[in-house]
Amino acid sequence: MSQLKSLASQTVVYGLGHVLPRALYFVFLVPYLTRRLEDTLSFGIYTDLYAYSTILIVFFSFRMDTALFRFGSKTGSLQQAFSTTLLPVLIFAVTMVTLGVLNRDWIADLLAYPDKGFYITWFAIIIGLDVIMLLPFARLRLEQRALAFSLFKLLNVGLTIGLVLLFLETNLLASYALGFDDVEFVFLANLIASSLLCIAMLPILLKARLGDVDRPLLRKMLTYSAPLVIVGAANSINQFFGVPIQKFFLGGNTVENLSDGGLYSASQKIAALVSLVTVAFNYAAEPFFFRHAANSDDRSVYGNIALGFCLFMGLVVLGIIGYFEILKHLADVTKYESGYVVVPILLLAYFLLGLYYNVSIWYKLADMTRYGAYISIVGAVITLAISIVLLPVIGIIASAWAALACYGVMCILAYIYGQRYYQITYPLASIFTILCLVVGGVILINQVNSLDLTVISKLAINSFLILGYLSIVWVKYGGFLKTHFRG
Repeated sequence: MSQLKSLASQTVVYGLGHVLPRALYFVFLVPYLTRRLEDTLSFGIYTDLYAYSTILIVFFSFRMDTALFRFGSKTGSLQQAFSTTLLPVLIFAVTMVTLGVLNRDWIADLLAYPDKGFYITWFAIIIGLDVIMLLPFARLRLEQRALAFSLFKLLNVGLTIGLVLLFLETNLLASYALGFDDVEFVFLANLIASSLLCIAMLPILLKARLGDVDRPLLRKMLTYSAPLVIVGAANSINQFFGVPIQKFFLGGNTVENLSDGGLYSASQKIAALVSLVTVAFNYAAEPFFFRHAANSDDRSVYGNIALGFCLFMGLVVLGIIGYFEILKHLADVTKYESGYVVVPILLLAYFLLGLYYNVSIWYKLADMTRYGAYISIVGAVITLAISIVLLPVIGIIASAWAALACYGVMCILAYIYGQRYYQITYPLASIFTILCLVVGGVILINQVNSLDLTVISKLAINSFLILGYLSIVWVKYGGFLKTHFRG
C-alpha cells in the first residue's frame, strides 16, 4: 500500500473517531441547543466559556502529548516516554483544579460572570480531566489503535448528549431545586461525561509506571514542548476566541455583545465542519510524519501529502457552501441567520489552516519548535489587531476576516522558514491553482445562494459548479491520484 493511501485510510478511521462524534454534535447538539436555549445570549455564554477552556488546556497540559509523539515514536521508546510524561501532567492538572477552585469568585468577576463562581469550579475540573486524558489518547494514536481511539471519542460525545437530554428533557434534577438554567445543565453534563470518560480510560493510564520517570528525558521533553505552549495558546486565540474578543470589543454592553457573539458562534460551528476533516487528517498525519522522519530521509512525501490534502479539502469547502441551504438549518435559522454572512470567509480561513498544518510540520520534525511559537504569535497579533480595530466598525464579520488574514500569513511564514531550515519541495503551482479554484468556487456559489431562486434551483446550480471542480481536478491531477492512491 502506498504511503499516501495508508495515511488516507488512517485518516478515514480517525475521522470516524473524530468526525463522527463531532458530526453527532453538529447534527444533534447544535440544532438542539440553538433551539432550546432561549436566546443567542445563552449560546454566546456557552461558546465564551469553552473558548477559555481551550487555551487553559494548552497551558496546563504543557503540550506533553506532542512531546510524547516526538520522543515515543521510535521503536521501543513509547513506554518510557509515556511514564515520563504522566507525572508532570498529573501535577499540572491538580494545579489547574486547585487554582480554579480557590479563586473561582475572582475569576468569575474578571470574566464578567458575577455570582457564577461555580462555573469556574466546574470548568476547572473539566479542564483538569481533559488535560489528563490527552496522554492516553496520544498513546492510542502512537500505537495506531485507531478503533479504540474512535470508541472513546464516541463515548465522550454520546455521554454528553445523553446527559444533556436527561437533564433538559426529563427534569431529572428538578426535585433537588438546584436553580440551574439550561446552559448550566449543559455545563454539568459535560463535567459528568468527562469524569466518566476518565474512569473508562484508567486501564490505559495505569500502564504508566511513575517510578520509571526518566529525568534527562523529561528535561528534553519540557524543552521541546515549551515553545509549543505558545503555539497552542496563540492558535486557541486564532481559532476559538472570536466570542471572548467580541464580548469586550463589539461596542455594546456585555449582554449585547454576547448575544451577537452567539450569532457568530453558530455560524462558525457550521463553517467548522471543514476543520473536522482537518483535525481528522492531523490526528493521522502527525504520528505518521514522526514515524516517517524517524525511519526515512525522503521528504518528497510531505509535498505529495499537502497536494492530496488540498485537492480533497477543496471539495469539502465547496460541498459545504454548495449545500449550505440545507446545512444552515443546523442552527435555528429564525434566530441565527443574520450571522451566516461569515460562513464563506471562515470556510476559506479553515482551508488555509489545514494547509498550514501541512507546511508547518517541519519545525516539529526538526526540533525547532520555537519557530512555531514565532509564527503563532504573529498570527495571534493579526487576529487581535484586526478584531479590535474592526469589530466596532463592521461587526462580527471582522472576526472572520481576521481569521482569514491570520492563517494566510501563517502559511506564508511557515513555508518561508521551512525552506530555510528544513527544506521540503512543495508543488506550489498546483496548490496555488487549487486555492484559486476554491476561492472562485466559493464566490460563485455564494452569489448563487444570494439569488431569489428556489432551494432546489440553487442546489442544482451549485452541484453543477462542484462537478466542474471535480472535472478540472481529474483532468489535471488524475494521474497523481492514481499513482498515490491506487496501490
